[in-house]
Amino acid sequence: MNNKSDINIYYCGKEACSPGHYFGPAIRPHYLLHFILNGKGIYESRGSKYNVGKGEAFLIRPQEITYYEADREEPWEYAWVAFDGEKTEEMLKKAGFTQEYPICDILRVEDCGNYLDRLVAKFDRADSNEYELIGLFYLIFSTAARVYQKEEEAAEQGYYVKALTFIRHNYGYDIRVSDIARYVGIDRTYLFKIFKHFLGKSVKEYLTEYRILTAKYMLQRTTYNMTEVALSCGFYDLSAFSRNFKKMEGVTPMQYRSALNKGVKDRSDEE
Repeated sequence: MNNKSDINIYYCGKEACSPGHYFGPAIRPHYLLHFILNGKGIYESRGSKYNVGKGEAFLIRPQEITYYEADREEPWEYAWVAFDGEKTEEMLKKAGFTQEYPICDILRVEDCGNYLDRLVAKFDRADSNEYELIGLFYLIFSTAARVYQKEEEAAEQGYYVKALTFIRHNYGYDIRVSDIARYVGIDRTYLFKIFKHFLGKSVKEYLTEYRILTAKYMLQRTTYNMTEVALSCGFYDLSAFSRNFKKMEGVTPMQYRSALNKGVKDRSDEE
């Protein structure tokens, strides 16, 4: 096969392992996926140890030292596929595999298991062909990717709501984007991506806008002075408060309140 193909499949198979059966530490020349059909075991990669069981898969990347061992009480049965190609990392990412976490419960989708059975069964048959095998391989990943993307969207919705709740309860304090990300439990880059997706703006932009909207309400409904309004809305620098307010509203906080007071006076005179 041409190594520059989108996907190359080199070998695949299935095995019911004996208790404690292990392989490694060793490296592989290709990507190698083990799909756990039954039982359980451990997988070690990059200094981390993972417990892997039925319905999950573990990924071995080329030239990485790995070790895996079947459980002594419930040894695993697995199918494996060795592959590579230009589309490999893109497909893995869309199915939920990352550089940091090489485990995915890909076989929870029944169709993935069916496609895998057909791939393994056809691999050694004389009447199989390259396109049929690659087609089944794509079907495994396309089905898993659809489910993973739906779950990822649901998770992002949860992170988004959690971040909004934190902001609305803590905007008056000297909070930063890193504080919000820490509370949500994700890194600030991922949080930025989520806000861009849902609002079309950054976390910092939303936080500033929320503070300014709250300041407008206070200027309209209270008699607090500018320092009190600024501090209540999380601005610990009056010049920063005035600058951000003018950027959003086109006038300074003082001009905004003066216009409100003038409007009230004019209406009073008319009456």
